[in-house]
Amino acid sequence: MFEYALIGILLAVITVLPLAWKWQLGVPRIAFITVLLALLSSLLIAFLGHSLSINIVLQSALVWLMTLILVFAFLTYRFYRDPERAVPKRDDIIVSPADGKVIYIREAHNGMLPVSTKHGHEYRLQELTKTPFDSQEAVVIGISMNFLDVHVNRAPIAGRITLQRHFSGLFGSLRRPEMVFENERATTVIERDELQVAVVQIASRLVRQIVAFVREGQEVTLGQRIGVIRFGSQVDLVLPARQDLKLAVRLGEQLRAGQSIIATFEPMGSQAIELPSQERQGVPDRM
Repeated sequence: MFEYALIGILLAVITVLPLAWKWQLGVPRIAFITVLLALLSSLLIAFLGHSLSINIVLQSALVWLMTLILVFAFLTYRFYRDPERAVPKRDDIIVSPADGKVIYIREAHNGMLPVSTKHGHEYRLQELTKTPFDSQEAVVIGISMNFLDVHVNRAPIAGRITLQRHFSGLFGSLRRPEMVFENERATTVIERDELQVAVVQIASRLVRQIVAFVREGQEVTLGQRIGVIRFGSQVDLVLPARQDLKLAVRLGEQLRAGQSIIATFEPMGSQAIELPSQERQGVPDRM
């Protein structure tokens, strides 16, 4: 009796899951959502079928089509949302610039800034050569965003924007490590007193634009919206290595832009950072 529902659900899962894997949406999560929406579609089609005497082939096709419509409507809503965030009311913290998962925490020595070290490949941010990051120790925190994350990025500290550079790219897959800096990217440096941090927005191959909401010389507040990137993407946060700066995140942690605390610091400190032992795993020893 409900053969059409099983066929429709199977067709929907076969259609959606490859896209979920390709766009890095989380296959188990999307599979659950797809099955749930397919069951809802089946109930609607069952009601319609009793009224119009639709055959099993058409019923299966309608379940499949309605499920796809509902899944993509859900993804569109998730992608374009821009919720307000409760920004912590503190002046000694650095907050996450992006929603997403911490995929690496890397030390950078002697001006080497490895925004990505996948498969042994390292890439330098040449636009930072005229900033203190070119000669000082630094820590790079990689935050991976998927299609379901909020894609609006926020200021990790309050201060003045001293550098903003945009680079057009080739839009290759971020699964290929050599494409990390061949893709479109934008780098924004924010300065407060003696503290500078850099936010690097890296686009996926589906992206054709990174939009900036701010400009050089502008003052920004903690957690203020500074830009947006589309689809699956990546944001790297570059911090100076200072003794007073203490990391508050770990590998695999899920972050919320403008709300999750990345690190704490003393506003006028200026010495070397000590990474907690759990963050140092996978960090090459270059001393």
